[in-house]
Amino acid sequence: MKTLNIGKQFSTDPVGRFLTDGGDRSGEAFREGCLKPAIKSLEPGEKLEIIIDDGIESYGSSFLSEGFAGMVKYGYITSEELLSKIEIKYSNEDFEFFKKKILEYIGKSKYNSKQYEPSKI
Repeated sequence: MKTLNIGKQFSTDPVGRFLTDGGDRSGEAFREGCLKPAIKSLEPGEKLEIIIDDGIESYGSSFLSEGFAGMVKYGYITSEELLSKIEIKYSNEDFEFFKKKILEYIGKSKYNSKQYEPSKI
């Protein structure tokens, strides 16, 4: 199992949907620079453990939606495949809410429903 610790490997202050909103701390930056490569690097049957609470105070819905559900929306992977490849982990019980939102956003995403066009800073 591989691990992606958002607070240590991405940002302790993730914010915004697009690069134009949050720059290199945005959901778009997270998806394209961290999550997508991590998913692609998995061996068959391997899972990605995603730690969501290490050094992070909170998440906005726009970051979570773009960062996670964007994988499905832009046709990188189906929601079923993505859900089977990730495990969302936290030690602070307050982050159960964010885990539920991530899973909800992924589950409601429509596969390949939009063409990805990188936003500009």
